[in-house]
Amino acid sequence: MTLPAPVTATTRRRLVEAGMTRTAIEGAIRSRELVSLAPGYYLPAGEMGVFPENQHLALARAVIADRGGHDALARVSAAVNLDLPVGGAALSRVHLVRPGGTGSGSRTTAVTVVHRNIAEEDVIVVRGVRSTSVARTVVDLARSESVRTATVTADAALHRKLCDVEDLRSVLSGMGAVDGCARARRLIAGVDGRAESPLESISRLAIVGSSLPTPDLQREIFDDSGRLIARVDFFWEEFGVVGECDGMGKYFGQYSDKSLREVLDEEKFRAQELQDLGYVVVRWTWQELLHRPDVVIERIRRAIERARN
Repeated sequence: MTLPAPVTATTRRRLVEAGMTRTAIEGAIRSRELVSLAPGYYLPAGEMGVFPENQHLALARAVIADRGGHDALARVSAAVNLDLPVGGAALSRVHLVRPGGTGSGSRTTAVTVVHRNIAEEDVIVVRGVRSTSVARTVVDLARSESVRTATVTADAALHRKLCDVEDLRSVLSGMGAVDGCARARRLIAGVDGRAESPLESISRLAIVGSSLPTPDLQREIFDDSGRLIARVDFFWEEFGVVGECDGMGKYFGQYSDKSLREVLDEEKFRAQELQDLGYVVVRWTWQELLHRPDVVIERIRRAIERARN
């Protein structure tokens, strides 16, 4: 997902300064001309965007402006501003840091979570807003968010070459003995920049957490003449089994100039070519993986067992 040009929410104070009465504001909210993002923060309905991340970024930009611009976005808020996926993370509050602060811990309000103790060199400017750097953001999520969310974000950052594993290790080492450092270290050891989508990252976690053999990722498969047939998501070479996750978002990221029918036809032809070469192709979707991961794992297991026999 790529966010459009960011918008900024407005506040009740600004609406009043612009001449709106309390009655007019409440009427605009009832009629859905204005949408309340958080207590005191509003966005015109036409600027809501499609994804929750759109609304979160609009709120985050307003909060930063409201606080005088001294703070920086952090954690999930920084990741959204960096256009990194944060699947599964809570977006109800804006996460902030104030560089140069002392002490530790955080302070939570209805709208914000303010974290302390960060160095100025860990802050960059993105989309016109101060934010923690990519490496610092990934490490903070690895310390504080679910394994799924942190892995998706880390994989995306590595795949886009916004940072590398050594950057992550360096940031973590410089933080000292902070909460979550051990879990961050374990997560960083397992991330893989070859994953091209959140669905691939989550699929890898499910496979690694099962008793399935470890697959290769993003393997290129050629026919007997040396022609490239496909670059597949997961490949169990010993068994001739290919694993493909069907998330339409990843296809449109590569084929944005093609129609849905064209994309589906090409995928069908691609799968047939792999089968003609003797490979077993196993497919699964977002919905299956999120709601019935056991079904996906069992589907792969059966394919491998058939290949063994």
